Amino acid sequence: FRYEAELQPRFDEIRQKLQGLQPGDSKYEEIIKDNQGIAEERKAHFDDLFAKHPNALWTQYKRSGQNPDPVDVRNPDGTLDAPRQLIIYRQQFWDNVDFSDYRLLRTPVIANKLKRYITELVPQSADSIIKVSNALIDRVEEYPPYFKFFANWVGVNYEPGRAEIMDADAIFVNQVKNYFTYDKAFWADSASIYSLQLRAAEMQNSLVGQKGPNVTSTDINGGKQSIYDIEDPYIVVFLYNPTCDHCREQVPVLVDLYNNWNGPGLEVYAIAIETTDEEWRTYVAEAKMPWINVFDPTNESIYKTYYVDNTPEVYVLNRDRTIVAKNINVNQIAEVISREEVAVSLQ
Repeated sequence: FRYEAELQPRFDEIRQKLQGLQPGDSKYEEIIKDNQGIAEERKAHFDDLFAKHPNALWTQYKRSGQNPDPVDVRNPDGTLDAPRQLIIYRQQFWDNVDFSDYRLLRTPVIANKLKRYITELVPQSADSIIKVSNALIDRVEEYPPYFKFFANWVGVNYEPGRAEIMDADAIFVNQVKNYFTYDKAFWADSASIYSLQLRAAEMQNSLVGQKGPNVTSTDINGGKQSIYDIEDPYIVVFLYNPTCDHCREQVPVLVDLYNNWNGPGLEVYAIAIETTDEEWRTYVAEAKMPWINVFDPTNESIYKTYYVDNTPEVYVLNRDRTIVAKNINVNQIAEVISREEVAVSLQ
């Protein structure tokens, strides 16, 4: 601490000198060189301490907290290849961590490092998070305390309903199918694992990028209506409860969107859930819902089709009946379809 306190004013002075200077200026390059010299001095100081105290918790803690130096990767034209630089940085990010030292899990260093790795160095999309987190969790499978901590951290922080990304369900399903199994989740009892597996099974058929499941259910006139019978290019699957306050806020917005829609063909397939026949019919008439309205008191027609975490739940199906958006507000539907139309025009 004393050494760091003595070093900090020198770094502060460097930052002050850099203000107003631009890369390429001779003065700028000179100051950057001084900064690199101080950084190298600091590294040598700690390397010396590491060598003197190789088995100390402090050594493992300090070494684990050090981030890799960014590699200078250049494009053919000489410009910095930032995407490739980030990939290499991620690949080297955990190289200073000794996963056989379980003491580190009792310090803040691993939790802080994991949070930065997943939330800052990885694009916040389900596919990217799954790819990177799987590689990391698989890497520590032979170190049970780290395996448990990493698997649970990803599962908790991207739990559907908590994470603010398009398809947290996909991350949850991935975690449960790969790591919260009877043979791997040594920390959980069989009842907990069964419950998680059941929840994941309900989610896995309605993930973004998959074909939207077909549903055939009973409409307001007693006939059968199927999603796949709809010929409009875009379908909004809207799952709601007539007594849900947020549903009552969103339904008028959707009615207005539907009645004033002037884009490519759009149909709404509205599924009422956890209600009664009388309550459903009364609300459909009251809200003047002009689209396809269905209700199945047994829930058999929608079981394991479109997963509902909180109502209302909105899914958007494109021309190929692929789910292109979910967990969105009604006012985002037009933007989603506009984006899809641009993609179609570029094909």
